[in-house]
Formats: sequence, structure tokens, C-alpha cells
Amino acid sequence: MKFVISIFLLPYEIDDLSRMVNQLKLGANLLSGRHQWVMDVNLCLADDMVDWGNSSIDKQFFVEKLNNLARQSDWCEARFTCIEHIKGCVSQRRKSLLENPDADHFIWIDGDIFFSERTITFVEQAAERLSDTNPMFILTPEVVRLWDSTWDCLVNEQYISKPLGYQAENDPFTDSGIKGKVSLELVNCNVKGQPRFKFAGGWFTCLSAPLLNRVRIPETFGHYGLEDTFIMHAAEKFVELGLEDIKQFKLKNAIVCENYKFRDYAYLLNRLSIIDRRVEFKKISELNFRKELDSLH
Repeated sequence: MKFVISIFLLPYEIDDLSRMVNQLKLGANLLSGRHQWVMDVNLCLADDMVDWGNSSIDKQFFVEKLNNLARQSDWCEARFTCIEHIKGCVSQRRKSLLENPDADHFIWIDGDIFFSERTITFVEQAAERLSDTNPMFILTPEVVRLWDSTWDCLVNEQYISKPLGYQAENDPFTDSGIKGKVSLELVNCNVKGQPRFKFAGGWFTCLSAPLLNRVRIPETFGHYGLEDTFIMHAAEKFVELGLEDIKQFKLKNAIVCENYKFRDYAYLLNRLSIIDRRVEFKKISELNFRKELDSLH
């Protein structure tokens, strides 16, 4: 099987990538050796995302740092690229899908995610098991208590009693990791008005290629926003209509955390003139969401 890890970064996230490269290389020592692994990493250096003329760090600094991290990722096929036309995680994930038609699984990781080095081998083992019985699947780790109770189906039992919004104050260094025997459990979000599927794209989320190729990542969504929500609702539509058998599973006791508490990019942001286009990009995906969902059949 072929696994593709897809990661998108803006320049100020480069040290997040350094941490992830270290964790993934440690985890690679535990992999079976039976499968092909690709790291598809794109660092956006576009002039309309950073005003380089008003920045005190130039592009070459990030080019050299990215190349160094690619050399450290010698356990896999490392495709680390400084890029201009990919400007968000959605266009990144679409690119990974289109450029790897022979892939079996795609793993999406955001830069600020903390995870155990063992997570990758648990994902590999689970994907091997699921491929024969559930070719269209979503696989996620567990998380700590989040913004609202609709996410509780993914929350590890050690954190379910924490207050809503706990993710904003927790210590990702201590709360992420393997917190007991890891097992595979079916996920079903049973909150009224919500699809049965519940996940966020970049939380070490593994999606099978048959699922992604069936649902696809709409070109009209542009660069950023709503691709994970779209997949949830599209999968729900296919299941409700009896068109596909799609399931979501989680790795019980394998916990990932977003780094809210210690996420501070000031040391780079003070030297870079960033052009934040997330609101602009998200409006594009919001505008096209319903049209794309209605077109699925």
C-alpha cells in the first residue's frame, strides 16, 4: 500500500515542521516496512501571501531550512517543495490527491498538531486492517475536550469530564500521546442535525483513497476552508441514499492535541510581513459549499 502524508505550511510555521519531522522519523522505526510512504510537504512563499519587500527575512532562509528538513526525512519519499500557487491546506490536499492516483491512503497533518511518534504505526496497522473490510473509511486519533459537545465522540475518556474549551488551555506536551492500550473503535456522532461523521482535517486524519476519490475535494473551494466539513456531509449523503458504505473509526487512547497554549510565532511574524487571506479564501469555499454538495450523486 501507498500512504501519502500531506502537509501545508506558511513560512512562520517552519519550526512546527521541524518538530513533526523529528516525531515522524522516530515513528518510522516502528513501521512494518511493507508499504510505501510519501511526505508531500509544500511551503508557500507566494508574494501575495508574504510581502517579502517589507520582511527582514528573505525567501532563501526558508528554502534552505526546508531542504534541510527534507534531508532528515530519509525514511520515506520526501517531496518538500517551496511553492507559489498552493496557498492553503485545501489546495494542498487536492494537489496531493491528484498527484498520487496510485495512493491507498492520505494522512493530513496541520503544523500545530502534537502527536506521539507511535501514532504513525497505529495508523498503518489500522489502515491495513480496514482496507479489506471497509475500503471507504475515515480514521482519526482521539482528542481532548473541545469547543462544544458535538465533538465528544472523539474525546478520550480521560478528558471527557474536562470543561468545554479545554483545548485552549491544555498542555499539548503532556496531554498528547498514547494513554493506554490502543484499539480501533467505530465513531458515530449521534447529535441531532449533525452528520454521523466528525473530524477535523489536519489532526493526523487518515482518509482512504476510495473515499476521497468518490467525494473529491472541489476545485471551487480554492485554497482554504470547509473541505473536512464537506467530506462529512458528502459521506452522510452517500450513506443516507444507500450509495456507499462509509465508516469512521478512531484510535482509542492515541491522542493528538492542537497547540493553543504555546503557539507563539511572534519571533518570525515580527520579521515577516504576512498577508492573511484566510477570511477571503474561506468565503469562496462557503459560497460554493451547497452547490458542490447538491451536485453529488
